[in-house]
Amino acid sequence: MRDKLSDITRRMTGTMLLLPLIVLFFIGKPYSKITVVICAIIMILEYSSLVTKHIGMRCTLFLLICLFGSTSLFLFEPLYHFICFILVASVLLGFFPYQSSIMGFCLAVLFYSIGSLSHYHFFQEIMTYVVVTIIFVDTGAYTVGRFVGGPKLLPLVSPAKTISGAIGGLIGGVLAGLFTFYILSIEITLQLILITLIVTILAQIGDITESYFKRSINTKDSAKIIPGHGGFMDRFDGYLFVVPFVAWLPVHGIFVQ
Repeated sequence: MRDKLSDITRRMTGTMLLLPLIVLFFIGKPYSKITVVICAIIMILEYSSLVTKHIGMRCTLFLLICLFGSTSLFLFEPLYHFICFILVASVLLGFFPYQSSIMGFCLAVLFYSIGSLSHYHFFQEIMTYVVVTIIFVDTGAYTVGRFVGGPKLLPLVSPAKTISGAIGGLIGGVLAGLFTFYILSIEITLQLILITLIVTILAQIGDITESYFKRSINTKDSAKIIPGHGGFMDRFDGYLFVVPFVAWLPVHGIFVQ
């Protein structure tokens, strides 16, 4: 029990270190957009540093992924989107194992999706829903998993994750997401319940995907900058598939109500 409490204390300390970013996000546009972009860039930087020790290749990979993401952020012509994607794909598939390539593609698509979302009039509302939901997915999964325990979810990929934790994250995320809709005065429908359920599942798949990547390169944390959390990739892996989901599907239309 003491070990569990000390681990929770470290995670709370790490969360407090992220408080300036949280405050900056909730101030509103354009600060929320800047915050999200900064977090994505740091994640890409961590990834580039993990997959190769070669400085030239590290810089090339980082710049290409950021360049691809910026094509949607700055509304470049579709041809530039395609060219940049081909460049990213060529480097990832040509020089890295498939586990690292998958993670690289995920981060590239994440940054690209953030760029697409940034042009929505309801960006703040959409990202608030996403942020709050994922925070409670992580909190529910960690709390229930630590104190209830039980059978492992995917022991070969992430030994710490349990089935009870996954259920706790699912319940916590759905309740938080629907409560966010209520606060934003959006009528809660069956469609919104299903969307939120998908978001909570995708958030946990993102977490598992990052765990799979880290296991493939034999590392525990993406970085050591956030006590109890590791790096930005460790903290924000739940966004890997959720942000593309809300950016590419007509989910943003619900905020027009």
